[in-house]
Amino acid sequence: MRLIRPLALLIFVFVPAAANAATIDFLGLRNAEVVTLAGVRSVRAWAGEMQWSWLDGKPAGATNDPFYSYCVDLLNDERDPQYDVAVRSTDLLKTDGMNPTQAAAQKAVWLFDTYATAAHESNYGYLAAGLQLAIWEVLYDDGKTVKFDTTIGAANRFYVTQASTLALAAAESYLANLNGTNYMAAPSALWLDVASGKGQDQITRTVPEPTTLLLLATGWAGIEVRRRKRSQA
Repeated sequence: MRLIRPLALLIFVFVPAAANAATIDFLGLRNAEVVTLAGVRSVRAWAGEMQWSWLDGKPAGATNDPFYSYCVDLLNDERDPQYDVAVRSTDLLKTDGMNPTQAAAQKAVWLFDTYATAAHESNYGYLAAGLQLAIWEVLYDDGKTVKFDTTIGAANRFYVTQASTLALAAAESYLANLNGTNYMAAPSALWLDVASGKGQDQITRTVPEPTTLLLLATGWAGIEVRRRKRSQA
């Protein structure tokens, strides 16, 4: 029984899956806050977790149903439901108006992979909102810091004009940690790719293939055996 919790922490390691189409039903928001944004788009929006359900069966590599995601598409609005969603690896991530580099996409994946679980389990909206702001920042601007200003104008492609102090502080913390790491080593996630104007792109978690789970289980079993021997000694 002691192996269950460590395995749960590793279950989101990803083996890329082939793209396939799906329909996802929007269930609502969980941890989120209202923010006001400008730059690539001026909009008042919810920042944080979005909850969905697979309407036509869970695709390969997807997590359980329902699932939560973060937006990677500022220029389109979420629809309910979203049809013909191409389920791809974030290795291919490229959405409308984003910073056109793979490094930007990989930064977003690192942020999601590192902080989404803690934000989800905390039930604190500001942690999820801060994570969403950080993800948008790396995708649509230089990824260094979330700009907060009402007068910057077009000099920056993405900035915030209204958000809670706690959400902004969380975003700054996430970005500071990101820029001191090897973000290119982060595993991929699932990119839910929707045609422009027909919904909003999301990223969500993946699960490993059975062979990967077996390797993880074997590794943790060995660790547990060694721990018990040390305890007995």
